[in-house]
Amino acid sequence: PGHCALRAAGVATPATTCSDGTMKGGRSSALVFTSGGSLVTLTEKLTTEKVDLLVKKNLYSAAVVVAYSDPTYPAIEITDLYRRYAEHLYRKGDLTGAVDQYIHTIGSLESSHVIFRFLDAPKIPLLVKYLNELRSRGRATPVHDELLKTCYLKLNDTEAAEAITSSSSTVNRASLASILSNLTANPKEALSTICALEAAEAVEILVIHGASLARVMPQETAGVVIALCVGTFSPRSLAQKGGTTADVTDLKKMVEYAPSDQDKSHDPYPVELFASAFIEQPKMLRLILAHCNRNKCPLTPALRRTLLELTLEEWNQAKRTGDTEAQKLRHKEAIAALTDSHCREIGDYDALVIVQLAGFEDGELLLYERLQMTPMLLERYAKDGGEKARRQMLALCQTDPEILPEVLGYFVAIASERLHRGNNTTETDDLFVEETEDILDDIHATLALARRQAVAPPVRVARILAGEGTGQFSPMFPPMVGDDGVGANHASATSTVPLSVALDYVGNILEESRQEGARLKGEVEEYNELCNSMENEIESLLRTSRGLTPLSEAELEPNSEGTTQQYRQLSIDELYAKIRYDDSSSSKKSASGASSGQPLEAFWREMNQSEDSLETIARFFAKGVIR
Repeated sequence: PGHCALRAAGVATPATTCSDGTMKGGRSSALVFTSGGSLVTLTEKLTTEKVDLLVKKNLYSAAVVVAYSDPTYPAIEITDLYRRYAEHLYRKGDLTGAVDQYIHTIGSLESSHVIFRFLDAPKIPLLVKYLNELRSRGRATPVHDELLKTCYLKLNDTEAAEAITSSSSTVNRASLASILSNLTANPKEALSTICALEAAEAVEILVIHGASLARVMPQETAGVVIALCVGTFSPRSLAQKGGTTADVTDLKKMVEYAPSDQDKSHDPYPVELFASAFIEQPKMLRLILAHCNRNKCPLTPALRRTLLELTLEEWNQAKRTGDTEAQKLRHKEAIAALTDSHCREIGDYDALVIVQLAGFEDGELLLYERLQMTPMLLERYAKDGGEKARRQMLALCQTDPEILPEVLGYFVAIASERLHRGNNTTETDDLFVEETEDILDDIHATLALARRQAVAPPVRVARILAGEGTGQFSPMFPPMVGDDGVGANHASATSTVPLSVALDYVGNILEESRQEGARLKGEVEEYNELCNSMENEIESLLRTSRGLTPLSEAELEPNSEGTTQQYRQLSIDELYAKIRYDDSSSSKKSASGASSGQPLEAFWREMNQSEDSLETIARFFAKGVIR
């Protein structure tokens, strides 16, 4: 306080790209040199920290502004802020404000989530507002149109309801009748009629009757859907170029075709409009979603989760049938879905559930690292047991010393299992012996790390090496991995390692303990000598005050322990008699009666209240109150 800034300087770091493809904003700091000679550092918080702080205080509007000010802040998280803001207003009873915020979530939040909240009669005007905005953005389905028409009828607005009816159908009656008549009898003719329509009309037909077409002509219907989703569906351009319907319905050609901005004839339609038509065709649905994802078409989080599930399902199928090429391709696509710039939209925990159900171990490991689930990560590394996995475990020990006992327990379990296998078989190759020695070297490196970090007590480390568990107070055994990959029980197979592995660690600990014991012994002896000298000094002072000469060495009596008794027991009765005599003699002196009475009164008052009368007597004796 009272100081002023003499000079200041600012430092800013640029935004960086993380390993998962996301952008991390830079940080800004200021250095201020004050008149008091102090250097003050002011560091700006990260955008995520500022947003979290504002959300905790329910300042959602400010949090949205801060999030928008950072170009690296993910758009999906901004949308989630709008959703949380809308739910906060809905709980408070501000329904109009809630609808305004829900409108910002169109395209990322399922519309049913909002519609179900506003189905009550008093909330119908707000639902109409949301459905109209949904239609204006081209994301309304015929179900939404029918619901909007019903809402207008509830509000007695027949003109608006009729307008919805007239505008919701752009297909002329002749084309619609031809499509419906040929839908079951001649689906190819029905699909040709759809391809001759404009994009908006084709979308309207496919939304309603797409499931029937996909059931009889899945590949051709998928080709039309892909053309609509990427924006290249144009019957007019086909007629000008002399093309046929097969150019649009050829799925292979549509998948291999990479459209440019010049090839787009209309705005792409969202994939979720057609996803329900391919529920019975999971392979076609995965193909459509994968192609739209490669062409950067917008996908909702639900569709991204669906794409991951279908990809892993085909990966499992390829693994069962032995199709190595398809297995590698689906493996690469699944890893890409978990690491691309949109991976956060899936949700890390949702993705973890999906990969666990599919048995996708590489995906589990990736998500464990991202979510920093250290126990699961260690278990996965220990199950692998390879050199790379052990290096990762040692790296985790250096960043988090608290997990070192668990890592050491896993290493001991792996080494014990390999040593037990080597003892039970006579055929051991050089590679097996070399890998066993590498594991023992890793245990040696872990012990050296434990000695430097000094986190785990030596007794606990010794118990782990002896196979008594990794717990601090109770046994906790890491799962042992047997030959069949199934965890073995430590109760039946104790994990231990040869003494030679821990010899350096135990020897250094014992040497340090011996040096510590010698140091403590020297301090105790020094303290004992100091106490003895203080006792001698006190005895000398007591004898001198009584007019006696100090005891000689010959007069000191040895006690039962062989040492000499350096002072004699004081007589309390003699001291009381001397005090009473001094009190009676001093009362006869009128000149000093008033001055000496007060200390004696204080002495007797403390004698009545003190628990240790000897200490009180010694203190007043030293003050000269009693003689």
